[in-house]
Amino acid sequence: IEDGARVGGGVVSSREPRVASGATVEDDVERVRFTNFFNTLGWVLWLVWWLAVTISTLVLGLLLVSLFPRAAEATVRAGRSRVGPCIGWGLLLAVALPILSVALFFTVLGIPLGLVGLAAMVPLSAVGFVAGALVLGRRLLREPRSLAVAFLAGWGILRLLDLIPGIGNLASFAATVYGLGALAVAAWRAAHARSSTEAPAPVAAST
Repeated sequence: IEDGARVGGGVVSSREPRVASGATVEDDVERVRFTNFFNTLGWVLWLVWWLAVTISTLVLGLLLVSLFPRAAEATVRAGRSRVGPCIGWGLLLAVALPILSVALFFTVLGIPLGLVGLAAMVPLSAVGFVAGALVLGRRLLREPRSLAVAFLAGWGILRLLDLIPGIGNLASFAATVYGLGALAVAAWRAAHARSSTEAPAPVAAST
């Protein structure tokens, strides 16, 4: 504000206000640090996101163990007994699928498939996280504890860890990867067992 200037109200600036001695400002002159505002807004948005993920995964996990208990048990068995394949398939689904989907955008015919692949990552990640929480919870709480209690234990640990910057993201990613792998192994076992039972019995040759 230069000499001779007159401000009928106040002066608010993100930088240090400079008012000359010959200027008149009728109200307050203050500096507002907008970076603090945006930092606070970032924390609020992060908390809202954390609560949304927490509630949605809780509901999804309870629905899984309530409506599909046999599939949940099969996922737990796969996660216990097939550690290597679970990690491998989980990484393939969590890492390779997004990369392949993005690569499809460079081909005209592959754009729809790329969109489908990227869109599928959201529900896949949610189901993978829930499955990973179930496997973790069942490892901590053995039978005869119910699947629901085991899931709540694993889910609670992972959601609390997610409050720790860095560590929480790694824990959630690891749980999602392993959960996706356990689901894939369990699905492959179920399909293999079904094909074995449906195979016709060999007919003995007559002489």
